[in-house]
Amino acid sequence: MKLAYAALAAASLAALSQPAVAQQAQAPSAQQMAPVSDAELENFVIAASMIGQIQRSEEIAGAEKEKAAMQVLSQAQMTPQRFNTIGAALQTSETLQARVDQTLARLKKEQAEG
Repeated sequence: MKLAYAALAAASLAALSQPAVAQQAQAPSAQQMAPVSDAELENFVIAASMIGQIQRSEEIAGAEKEKAAMQVLSQAQMTPQRFNTIGAALQTSETLQARVDQTLARLKKEQAEG
């Protein structure tokens, strides 16, 4: 999935480690979670960046923020539960954190190369 890479420029790992979508979903621990493919991780990184921008936006009303976030997840082909599970795993898994760092670096490099 190649969503707007410009969203990555403003991404911070803080936004990635604190999922802001569908708080009703309880995320299992990293050991219980299904493996995260490289493509799914890329979708997560891009979606988290875009959702972070939505959450910080002062131009979007509160109720509309969740709708917009859900639309981003739909485009990323990710359920709120899976998004939250990956986000929760990021808080405890150094391996997953390293993969996110690599994904961010690769996407930024691709963006810079055009």
